[in-house]
Amino acid sequence: QVNSNASLTVSLAQTPYCRKHRYDPQNPLCAHIIFVGSIVKVNDSEAGVAKKALFSRHPEMESWPKDHNWFFAKFNITNIWVLDYFGGLKIVTPEEYYSVKP
Repeated sequence: QVNSNASLTVSLAQTPYCRKHRYDPQNPLCAHIIFVGSIVKVNDSEAGVAKKALFSRHPEMESWPKDHNWFFAKFNITNIWVLDYFGGLKIVTPEEYYSVKP
C-alpha cells in the first residue's frame, strides 16, 4: 500500500527578503506557505501534456531508462497553511488561494 500524502513548503528564506530584514528563517515574519495534499498519477490525456512540457524543458530525461517505471503525477492540493506572523497558522482553501487577484 502506498501513502500518497505530500507537502511542499516555500519560504521567504529562499529569497533575499529575510536576510535583508535580518529575520531568522524560523521567525514567523520570514513567511512560509505549506501546500498539503496528495500525489495522484495523471490520466493518459494529462500525461501527454505533462510529457511534452517536461521534455521541452529537460530533453535529456526522454532518454532515461524506461525500466525505472517513471510516471507523470500531479499534486492534488487540499489545504494551504500560511505562517506569516505570530499567532499560528492561517488555513486557506485552494479555492480561496486561486481566487485572489494580484
